Amino acid sequence: MISGHRGAAALAPENTLASVRKAAESGVSWIEVDTQLSLDGVPIVFHDETLNRCSNGKGKVADHTMAQLKTLDAGQWFSPAFKGETIPTLEELLDTCLALDLSLNLELKIHHRHQIEPLVKAVVTLIQQKAFPVDKLIFSSFEKEALEHCQALWPEVRRGFICEVWNGYSLDSLKSLDLYSIHIDHHILTPTIADSIKAAGLVLKIWTLNTPSKADRFFKMGVDNIITDKPDQFQVC
Repeated sequence: MISGHRGAAALAPENTLASVRKAAESGVSWIEVDTQLSLDGVPIVFHDETLNRCSNGKGKVADHTMAQLKTLDAGQWFSPAFKGETIPTLEELLDTCLALDLSLNLELKIHHRHQIEPLVKAVVTLIQQKAFPVDKLIFSSFEKEALEHCQALWPEVRRGFICEVWNGYSLDSLKSLDLYSIHIDHHILTPTIADSIKAAGLVLKIWTLNTPSKADRFFKMGVDNIITDKPDQFQVC
């Protein structure tokens, strides 16, 4: 019922292998991380469009090759204890999840629409090559088009739509995606919205809740999974 957000983003630099290991140490079986492409088309694990916040690099991720990205420090911004931590490739992340027996909620991070098709194709190709178990994987995205490409290329993989706004037409507009789950900002979730999602037969996930004392209220609404930066502070189940 608990997933580590970007690994365990309160315990280690987000979207790094150190963060993934911290999540595993917390006892969770699921993590959520972000993937996008390097300039040379390699799926890497990073959230922002630019390198500035979470590394010692500057400029857009998409303007750097994988080799260039690997020269950057992605840990010291968080703490000197993580100096030398690198930006992982998605392949490295998959290997780590397999070694730690972690299931993966993989967010397809789209900063511009032209990135959608090449990212989905590269990610699906890599994951199939690695033979990562389908039952331990969810593709998620804010972009319906990205999930449509996932559906076309690999329909067996579960798909989750991420949203930070909601209206009465949301579920109707998503029917064609044959979704497994809705991943909604916990700030906007109401009992009415939760009831509509559950009535549609969908798994309900919320992000990013970092206050354990609020967990019961959301579970009573029907929330199935809480995505949190602090998996060590929640009762893992």
